[in-house]
Amino acid sequence: LDLNFETFVDLYLKDIEPRLKRNSFLSKEHVIRKKIIPYFKNKKLQDIRPSDIVQWQNDIMKMKKDDVEKYSPVYLKTIHNQMSAILNHAVNLYGLTANVARKAGGMGKEKSKEIEFWTQEDYQKFMEVVADKEISFYAFEMLYWTGIRCGELLALTPKDFNFERQELTIN
Repeated sequence: LDLNFETFVDLYLKDIEPRLKRNSFLSKEHVIRKKIIPYFKNKKLQDIRPSDIVQWQNDIMKMKKDDVEKYSPVYLKTIHNQMSAILNHAVNLYGLTANVARKAGGMGKEKSKEIEFWTQEDYQKFMEVVADKEISFYAFEMLYWTGIRCGELLALTPKDFNFERQELTIN
């Protein structure tokens, strides 16, 4: 593997793109292009050492989103997992001898923040405020009573509603 890191990442992205949903691919690509490539760009893949990974992790952990707060532990783990996935791909398919990101150890944590849910009483108080805004009212009714996510709500089309059978299809 006498390729520089950026060249290999282009190969990696080409290999995985057909296997992922479009949004998943774009999220992965964003993390890779913004948080990983700038650091390892011109380094030969086989020349990356565990110590390089540790230095990169230290730099990433110092970064702040919007110049305000540091990245969350969950996001740090996501970034590291992307790096590890790239190197796993090189090991499994292209003959790289070892995944040095695995040897260096991870960063961040898997567990995300606890999510708080509204009680029905909380929801009713909120709905009093938006009751006169018809579109908002119906949107929040759908979100609260069905449990769908915002992205699913925004993707609904008229064909997803079957009023005769009182069904809504999320696809």
